[in-house]
Amino acid sequence: MKNRVYSERQSFWNWWLIILFVGLFVWLLYPLLLTDKTFTSEDWVGLGLLVLVLMLLFVKLHTRIDKAGITIRFFPFVIKRTWSWDMIDSVYIKKYSIVDYGGWGYRVGKNGIAYNTKGNFGLQLILKNGARIMIGTQRPEEVKDMVDTYKQMEHENIH
Repeated sequence: MKNRVYSERQSFWNWWLIILFVGLFVWLLYPLLLTDKTFTSEDWVGLGLLVLVLMLLFVKLHTRIDKAGITIRFFPFVIKRTWSWDMIDSVYIKKYSIVDYGGWGYRVGKNGIAYNTKGNFGLQLILKNGARIMIGTQRPEEVKDMVDTYKQMEHENIH
């Protein structure tokens, strides 16, 4: 079998973030552009929120599954991290709630480490050292198929 590769890129951008960005833009910049109003402390807070929302544009979760293992890039949180197949004890698709990890992004909590941008499906890794890693996905069936393929290949290589 040829070396199959799965690749997925996700971002935070969705309808509610666009509405938030447009709302902040209108609330903050529109009055400043049409009047001679000077910046107040409230305007600076709004500008800070606008910049934070804009920064989310650059946050992307890249997931790659191949014969080497599972690799993520989640700039600026993780530049590159690979878990080779021999480091992984168990791997499966998991449906999760936002409450399980306390939100989206790079999360560390009682359920382990999560890297996610939206949705409620992830690839759950349980490493041989006991660490738990959850990587969000918008395509759980494709991820499951790819992981099953590599788990089968590893099983065949052992026997």
